[in-house]
Amino acid sequence: MGVICLKWLDKIEAFITLAECLSFTETAKRLYCSQPTITTQIQQLEEQFQATLFLRLGKKIELTKQGEVLLEYAKKMTCLVEEATVKIKTADQ
Repeated sequence: MGVICLKWLDKIEAFITLAECLSFTETAKRLYCSQPTITTQIQQLEEQFQATLFLRLGKKIELTKQGEVLLEYAKKMTCLVEEATVKIKTADQ
């Protein structure tokens, strides 16, 4: 379960980064991985949600309406993970 969760969070991080910079190559550079890794992660998210998250227009991409919805929730999820991390670290204090 933990490994699946971490892999899912990696996909969400890739999605958010791609939504911000709108470049698979730049996303790969920012996340220190290969462009095919980012492509695979986004394809897996699209399969999971059964939705097209980005329109691919040659080398240019843009978020779809479904992508915009996921971006809103993805940002909330990452905030919750960060909040949980802080709470866990300070729980004994």
